[in-house]
Amino acid sequence: MKKILLVSPTPTHPQTAGNRTRIDGLLSGLQQLGHDVYFCHVQSEPGDEEAMRKVWGDRFFSVPYHRPHSPGARWKRKIQSIFKPDARYVYSIDEWYDPSIDGAITDLNERFRFDVVIVEYVFFSRILELFGNDVLKIVDTHDVFTDRHLKYLKNGQVPQWYSTTRQEEAKALDRADVVIAIQDLERDFFSGLTSRKVITIGHIVALREALKRDAGKQILFVASDNPINSDGINQFIADAFPAIRNEVPGAELALAGSVCKAVNDQPGVVKLGRVDDLVPVYEAAAVVINPVRFNTGLSIKNLEALGYSKPLVTSPTGAEGLEDGAGSAFLLADSPGDFSEHIIKCLSDSDHASRLARGAYEYASAWNRKTIRQLGDILA
Repeated sequence: MKKILLVSPTPTHPQTAGNRTRIDGLLSGLQQLGHDVYFCHVQSEPGDEEAMRKVWGDRFFSVPYHRPHSPGARWKRKIQSIFKPDARYVYSIDEWYDPSIDGAITDLNERFRFDVVIVEYVFFSRILELFGNDVLKIVDTHDVFTDRHLKYLKNGQVPQWYSTTRQEEAKALDRADVVIAIQDLERDFFSGLTSRKVITIGHIVALREALKRDAGKQILFVASDNPINSDGINQFIADAFPAIRNEVPGAELALAGSVCKAVNDQPGVVKLGRVDDLVPVYEAAAVVINPVRFNTGLSIKNLEALGYSKPLVTSPTGAEGLEDGAGSAFLLADSPGDFSEHIIKCLSDSDHASRLARGAYEYASAWNRKTIRQLGDILA
């Protein structure tokens, strides 16, 4: 058994986004392996401290965070953007790091003497420098941040959150002993940036075997209101949903999460808003969709649907990292017409839907076994 500290700017609760679910799953997986796990939330994003203390008990710690004021870096981006307009969206690797958290992290290590430290996201990798060579240092990347902003610009969107350069991301990876990628495609990219060990650790998903009952005619999309999700669901409603409603009377689209704010009120669309317990939401759904047209990182929402044993229809972009499950665990839709056709069949053919549900559960179960095994190998 090892004593492990996981430090994250993102909370585990409330689980309103895929990255929160990912971190919660990683912590749970480490506990399943028998390790003594501690969670430190650096308050870059607000979270539900009461809920986190309930889950993690006296192994939960919270550290205040203040976004650094970096006028020099801001002016540098402005000057660079004169010659290269997209430079305004690119940050240095430590630009979001708050040095005032160092004392709290160091105090935790002096108190508990950790064997392993895991840091979430490359832009918090500087934390690893607080630990000596006797501690195994791991960075959980979540996503590739090199030129991440270009994916948004290519699709006519304003870049969101964080993007950096290849050189800066390499600097972050070199601080670790082990780099965790969330999918093989990203593992291959990171292996080209660093000589450190890079291993794929997918998302550990909650499993719930399919119930034998009529699920009705509800289509479900669970998502936050980021531009990627907002773009995808609005295109689906405009181009695919009308054909489904024409063919399947009573079909409705249920939206769960803050994505509800991105969709206008209209017939057939039910807005559930933020949902604390997703179990009844998934149980009520006949089919789950993921219509995103571009993406960054592994789609946690797809894995979540598979874990709930739900027929899933997803865009190829949404299925990145899960390609081996196409056709058996879920269906790919490359156009609005494909979405309509697949969903109509799921709503109209119960045997077809049941086969997909079984395939989803089997895929998610095998995925978890593989992920837990790989996680154990890192710490062996």
